[in-house]
Amino acid sequence: MTSIHPPSEQMINEAAYWLTLLHDDLATDADREAFDAWRDADPRHAVALERMRSLWGSFDELPAAPARVALKHAFARRGSTASSRGVQAIALLGVLVCGWIGLDNMPVWFADQRTSVGERREVALSDGSHIQLNSNSAVDVKFDGQQRVIELLAGELWVEVAKDAKRPFVVRTDQGTATALGTRYLVQRAADGSTVVSVLESVVAAQPNGAAAVKLKAGEKTTLKDGRVQTPQPIGNTDPDAWTRGLLKVDDQPLSEVLQALASYRHGLVRFDEQALQGLRVSGVFRLDDTDAALATLADNLPITVEHFTDLLVVIKPL
Repeated sequence: MTSIHPPSEQMINEAAYWLTLLHDDLATDADREAFDAWRDADPRHAVALERMRSLWGSFDELPAAPARVALKHAFARRGSTASSRGVQAIALLGVLVCGWIGLDNMPVWFADQRTSVGERREVALSDGSHIQLNSNSAVDVKFDGQQRVIELLAGELWVEVAKDAKRPFVVRTDQGTATALGTRYLVQRAADGSTVVSVLESVVAAQPNGAAAVKLKAGEKTTLKDGRVQTPQPIGNTDPDAWTRGLLKVDDQPLSEVLQALASYRHGLVRFDEQALQGLRVSGVFRLDDTDAALATLADNLPITVEHFTDLLVVIKPL
């Protein structure tokens, strides 16, 4: 039997959004078609949806629950506009996601440092090191007299390490560790469950769980997954820490990957069929604080359409 990784936090949010949207009497055929496409795009979507439906049903066991009653009234308003429907969806999304968090994701939501979707944050640590959290990321900081450990619970982290000969600096994920032997590097928890380590300066030892470490030099990256480490690869012409400056830089990258990157900085859903967009590639620089402008630029230069159904749902299709 093929194992399925747990749904990501973004998938949890998306499942809650679709459930609330489809419970609205004003849901359209286009809404339902978009939902079907989302559900079938990844087996983890179905897992997230099943859990959300279970949480929704649990509200029915408490007929007087104020949140449930209020939300039923909100969705019963036949005159709701698309904009107000989005607000209502977000209200219930918060209730549902909190229910999920209580079961599976407490560590992320109670992390020492956490960013929301579209937010980036720089943090000065007690040892003089600096970290930056990318959009929708979370870390715990665990310093003691023997070592300095950053637990990356979600998202992506940029690190600039202050020297301390007595205490190694380690970034840890569920796939392994990345130990600084120099100064600047990035660690990312990817959507497929792997951990990607990219070195910007000096050397980093990347070690998967239960296996030997591999040393990465500046300009190299590797992936840790399931007790294995990929042979170091050159970073190439990409600029992996451009996000720390609010930019997304791409060089001959598949359009689907660019859309996924932009979607991680945008509230709501960005939907597209990866197969339908095959063959379309992108080079350029985009501002992460204005993803709608970035999507418009892509539509102006590629044979695609970008449709905004609400502030929370964008659908990209080939012409």
